[in-house]
Amino acid sequence: MAFPSFQDDAAILLAAIGSSQRSSTSVRSVLGTWDMINVDVPSRQMIESAAGALQRAGLVVIDDEWGLRPTAEGVRLRRTPRGVSMRGLPTAIGKLLPPLTPDPSVVMPQEIYDVALEDYLHPKPLLPRWLTGLFR
Repeated sequence: MAFPSFQDDAAILLAAIGSSQRSSTSVRSVLGTWDMINVDVPSRQMIESAAGALQRAGLVVIDDEWGLRPTAEGVRLRRTPRGVSMRGLPTAIGKLLPPLTPDPSVVMPQEIYDVALEDYLHPKPLLPRWLTGLFR
């Protein structure tokens, strides 16, 4: 049995991944979008269980590097709510999700999460150091 916010986590994750079947969304990107939507950085276990349940339901595909890509059904479900803000999108998606169950066989390697979290919390500067020093 999933905990009460499990369905919410899956809805947030589906809202956080891209809306195209052609490109995958990195864990780093998921962290940033999830934080923007929910004002909280998700744990590895939250992403892992939500992704596993969405994959089991046929709504996302997880590649070897933990890139997340919606399936055709995931894209359809994600695009169904119209005129909804990004913060309201998980609630709208959550109403459309089928009942989900976690898939314990889906495990995100700790190092993938750690690298993504470090990059999210301490992003690399967009400009070289010598150039950013000129603007201080």
